[in-house]
Amino acid sequence: MVKKQLLAALALGFSFSAFGADFSEADAKFALRDSAGTDKTPTLEARAAYKAILDQGAKDADLVRAAEGYLRTYIYEGTHFYATTGTEKAARQKVFHECWSVAAETLKPATLGFESPVYYYFRASCIAYEAEVSTVLERLTLLPKLNDALDKGLATQGGTTYEGGGLLRVKAAVKGNPAAKGLPGGLYNPEEALKLSDQAIAAEAYPGNAEGALFCENFRRKIITLLELKKNADALVVADQTLTDFPSYLEEGLIPEFIRAETSDCIGHVTQLKADASK
Repeated sequence: MVKKQLLAALALGFSFSAFGADFSEADAKFALRDSAGTDKTPTLEARAAYKAILDQGAKDADLVRAAEGYLRTYIYEGTHFYATTGTEKAARQKVFHECWSVAAETLKPATLGFESPVYYYFRASCIAYEAEVSTVLERLTLLPKLNDALDKGLATQGGTTYEGGGLLRVKAAVKGNPAAKGLPGGLYNPEEALKLSDQAIAAEAYPGNAEGALFCENFRRKIITLLELKKNADALVVADQTLTDFPSYLEEGLIPEFIRAETSDCIGHVTQLKADASK
């Protein structure tokens, strides 16, 4: 399941780009995103460094690579530094709104000249994250945009594999969310969400990315869905296995840098989900 040679190449590839833009400063800053506790400075500095590469006119693979780094800082800022409740809710909403409405547009098809799963993954992810902290009326406004990004993204080449089956994971999150019960179109379907989670876990690696079995978020999503389906015993089994596997993957250096800190956060979330499953 875990391809060590591939992962070593991925980790190296994330730090160096031959014959193109110099990503060394941006990547080094991004690697520090979880080094300063509650201080967002490293994350914001990494964003500025990736944005500078974009502003310098990056093309082709360098454009996609810079935009990926740029967009990852939004995902990390929103999920790591802000909660979904209380006074941080508005800040989280603002981060994710800017992510999909401004930052993701650096990869829009008109700019790239083709439809990329990278664009649709980040657009769909950030819309879904914004919807989490939005009112019912705001969700109704976001829903057509989210469905469009999911449908078009999954139809692109690599749409089911990029970011470890990321678009499948996002769709599972929407289908399994009880808040979707009140939305039109029969959106709420946790049974389908569970199938989508399994498909994401089984996803092969997109070129330069990683396979679905290395994304802790796929397993977290499956646990959440199992709990929604009242299958607590099954959820507990998945949680236990996740909490066995992923700390080991981190320790052995099997997790690519671009999801290392995110994996640590995920382990913390799964620990809480295990406690919920045990009740």
